[in-house]
Amino acid sequence: MQERRKRPRLRVLKSAKFILGKSSVFDCVVRNLTNVGAGIDIPNAIDLPEVLGMTFDDGRSIRPCRLVWRTFSKTGVEFL
Repeated sequence: MQERRKRPRLRVLKSAKFILGKSSVFDCVVRNLTNVGAGIDIPNAIDLPEVLGMTFDDGRSIRPCRLVWRTFSKTGVEFL
């Protein structure tokens, strides 16, 4: 598989949440991370919108992000 990332990512195992709108929250697991993006495991990535928020601290801070790629259970995001 060809590496398409602009920067190498740090391998992590960190819980996070995707925030959609004001009330929808989806638990996910961050598998790799940089300051510009992340690789995410999530039970169902198919129905996620292209732009959403992500939090690592239960909503105290939310990072806007954009889906760059997705499969059924994984997605790659770019932080905006």
